[in-house]
Amino acid sequence: ITRTGQLMSSKPDTSGIDLSDILDAGAQKISCVKDLSELQAVLHDVSYQVQQRAGIENDAWGLGVAWRDMYPSIVERASYGGRDSLNGFAELAREMERVAFGPPPESAMHLQTLIEQGTVDISHLDRGNEPLTDLVKELDITVVIDAVISPPGVIPGTIIGRLVEQGHAHIRPGTRGLDVSRDGSVIGQKHLAAVGRMTEDVVLGNHTLSRTLHDVIPRWAQRVINSACSATHHAHGIPPLTARIESWAEELVSDPSTCRGLLEKFGSPVNVLHAGSLPNNIDELVNAGKKMGVDTRIFFARKANKALTFVDTVRDAGHGVDVASERELAQVLDRGVLGERIILSAAIKPDRLLELAISQGVVISADSRDELDRIADLAAGRVARVAPRVAPDPLSMPLTRFGQRAAQWAEHLNTPIPGIDIVGLHVHLHGYAAKDRSIALRECCNLIDSLRSSGHLPQFIDLGGGVPMSYIDSSEQWARYHDARNAVLDGYADPFTWKADPLSNTYPFHQSPVRGAWLEDVLADGVAQMLIDRGLRLHLEPGRSLLDGCGLILTEVAFVKTRSDGLPLVGVAMNRTQCRTTSDDFLIDPLHVTDSVNQTEGEELEAYLVGAYCIEDELILRRRIRFPHGVKPGDVIAIPNTAGYFMHILESASHQIPLAANVVWPLGEKDDIENSH
Repeated sequence: ITRTGQLMSSKPDTSGIDLSDILDAGAQKISCVKDLSELQAVLHDVSYQVQQRAGIENDAWGLGVAWRDMYPSIVERASYGGRDSLNGFAELAREMERVAFGPPPESAMHLQTLIEQGTVDISHLDRGNEPLTDLVKELDITVVIDAVISPPGVIPGTIIGRLVEQGHAHIRPGTRGLDVSRDGSVIGQKHLAAVGRMTEDVVLGNHTLSRTLHDVIPRWAQRVINSACSATHHAHGIPPLTARIESWAEELVSDPSTCRGLLEKFGSPVNVLHAGSLPNNIDELVNAGKKMGVDTRIFFARKANKALTFVDTVRDAGHGVDVASERELAQVLDRGVLGERIILSAAIKPDRLLELAISQGVVISADSRDELDRIADLAAGRVARVAPRVAPDPLSMPLTRFGQRAAQWAEHLNTPIPGIDIVGLHVHLHGYAAKDRSIALRECCNLIDSLRSSGHLPQFIDLGGGVPMSYIDSSEQWARYHDARNAVLDGYADPFTWKADPLSNTYPFHQSPVRGAWLEDVLADGVAQMLIDRGLRLHLEPGRSLLDGCGLILTEVAFVKTRSDGLPLVGVAMNRTQCRTTSDDFLIDPLHVTDSVNQTEGEELEAYLVGAYCIEDELILRRRIRFPHGVKPGDVIAIPNTAGYFMHILESASHQIPLAANVVWPLGEKDDIENSH
């Protein structure tokens, strides 16, 4: 049995015939029809034209092509309130669907053969209005195959039917369907949506197999996303990774005119520096060591940021600086930091650098036995303060190119060396694992014992850097990011990064424990007692972790455009080296600073931030960024919490574009701009 008592016509075959111009013109006319008669006129006109073009004189074939290929426009015109002005549309749709959406020709021919052979009996196709029980009894039917999809419209006894009965939802007048808006929202409700056959007549063609005919679900998803984002206008990455923002930074980015004033005065980008969080970050580590009974000293890793305001802050707090070049050392000395509070950890140390360090009493991390001997030769009657760099057992932790094994140092230093004062030991470890640091401290304590028995007097162990911090507070966001990334890598989701970059090497932007709690873990299980028993200080050389909350980058939006394939791009006046470390990307969401009068009515945009260098892969951030209410030239993008490494470790002046100015905030408290080049 069928609705019309007829078989569906075979699917009209238009292969090899270009009908796009006729169908496109007809689709545009359909969107403007006023009533059913005008719609029918368009269908017949298009049918006539396609028959003429194809050389086929068959009205059913022509109407089938017209209805099928213009169906998206018909759906758009006849859905939601559109059907109110198309009286009789249901009857038209029933007949047109029979000639437009039938089986392929080969299937129709096969069915016809079965009918001719008597295998299939179609003499009862038109008896669908009779009670099924009567039909089964009369025809002696043994098997019933229910091949009907869910009934259209609101069906009594269903959940939707009960919602209508109770007045929570309504059937749209003149239809069978539940009254919904274009995002599926049930009319009259804020938190209820319906998609599917229960909305038939209000939404045309719910049973289609096409995934692109309707946009109800994407619209619904977007509404949910907007609601989840608390209806704010904040930009965010895909997926969101919301930065922790210090109060000074929050205040700055809330003032578009001040941000723009900084860019006008110093150019784009500008590195805004605020050392207010640095003393607290130092104290957290010192107090954690004190809690464990260990005298802990901090040496700021100067390579993390070249701005001298941080050197001044560390100096005033009574701590030291770790330097990695002659210029860094000279600048730190010029700022009044005593040599005894400086450690030189450079991987390559020219003689001139060593001469300066020796003359100022700077502690020198000797990376090898040969380097130590060279330091001794350069001392020439003076005393160089040296901390041999130890490469821990490779069987217990990751391999390192820095330092030499403890046994090699013990053998080389089995007697005092003229001109060398072994004041401590130094370690340079990869990663952030507390366990690795604990193992290294145990190994160094054993070496300390050996060195002391050989006449040396080391007083500290310096663990170098690698003190962890978190850029975001939400462990859930970090987990969702990895779930989304894994879904892409496993082929279950579309990429959300530039050219599907897997971002395999990134900083752990959320981790726990950090700083103080992490140091307590390092010193647990008797490690602290080993230091205490030997009267040893613990030295740390944090960079990123000390600069947590101490800076952000401001850059101006230069353009909004698309790539040649239509991919949206937002160009900013900076280059990719000005927010990059040796890892693949900076993952924290940028902040959109705009002084638009109305920040909530622009058109949503998802785009990639591109920069100033003339290369295709000039990406500032490699994740796609969503601007819920658009973005325009002249707006400001703020990249938060970038003081630790992201500003300076890889910055380049290629194209002879000037390097970013480093501005101490607020202006006037110190020099406006750092003289740190």
